[in-house]
Amino acid sequence: MEEHPNLLPLLTVAGGAMRGASFRVRRTPLVIGRAPTVDVVLNDLHLSRRHAQVWLTPEGVSLADLGSTNGTWLNDRRITGVERLSDGDVLRLGRTELRFFDPGVAVTDPVGLLFGAPRRDHRPTLPLPVAAPPAVALPAERTVPAAPVVGDGPAVPGGPAEPAVPPAPAVPSAP
Repeated sequence: MEEHPNLLPLLTVAGGAMRGASFRVRRTPLVIGRAPTVDVVLNDLHLSRRHAQVWLTPEGVSLADLGSTNGTWLNDRRITGVERLSDGDVLRLGRTELRFFDPGVAVTDPVGLLFGAPRRDHRPTLPLPVAAPPAVALPAERTVPAAPVVGDGPAVPGGPAEPAVPPAPAVPSAP
C-alpha cells in the first residue's frame, strides 16, 4: 500500500483550531501532540506534548494514548490500551476532533459522510437551529370617523354616537 499513497488511511481534523488539516497513516508510528518535535503537531493547548500514537499494521490501523492528561477518546469512549480503528471512527484529543477514513474499506468519505446504512454506535451531527427573522411591524391603519348614527336625540359633535337600538325596558323585580 505504501506504493499507492492515496490508498493509505487518512485522519482529518473535523473540529478544532486546525479544521481541514489531514495526514496519512503509515507503517511507522506517528506521534500526535502539540510539541514541535512530534510527527503530527496539532495547535491545541488541551493536548499533551506527546498525546497519542497511530500506526498501520497488516490488520488495520491502531491507536494508543501515550499517558496524556486529558485522555484520548474514540467514539466518545476514553481508551486505555491499544485500539483498532474502523472507517468512520471519531477521535477526540483535547478539543480537536479527528475523523478516520480508510479507503480500502470505506463506508464513509474523508469528511465523515456515510455511504451505506447508518451505524448504531455513531452519534449523528445535528444541524444548528436557525433563528427566525425579526418580525416586521406593519403600518397602523388609518381610521375614518364614522358618520353619526341616528338615534332618539341629536348627536353631540365629537362625542360618542347614540345607539341605534333603544335600550331594553327594565324588568320589575319581585317583592
